[in-house]
Amino acid sequence: MRSHDQWNTTIYSDNDRYRGISNLRTLVFMNREDMRERAIGEFDPVDITSTARDGSTRSLDGYLAVPYDIPRGCAAGYMPEMNVLCAIGDYSTQSDQPIMKHLKVTVERAAEGAG
Repeated sequence: MRSHDQWNTTIYSDNDRYRGISNLRTLVFMNREDMRERAIGEFDPVDITSTARDGSTRSLDGYLAVPYDIPRGCAAGYMPEMNVLCAIGDYSTQSDQPIMKHLKVTVERAAEGAG
């Protein structure tokens, strides 16, 4: 998703007044219950991994978990920072666009000492 001070991939600041975030873009918004279930606290570092249709994986390490009013089982973050999670071969057969809004990811606490 885009932040308040962003136009397409041009980022004007690290602030997002829509979501109450300041000076941070390397984050993942998560449901509080999902965070609790995974023993992830507010602003804890997490690792995010996606699995492409071809079975390859892509990861982002040390992003910060932010509780947000989002449905259980869902996560969200900023683009273009999270674009790396979408494989080039994962696109919609209807629109030929990347499936950025339909990625399946796992979010886990970062390894001890990471971040």
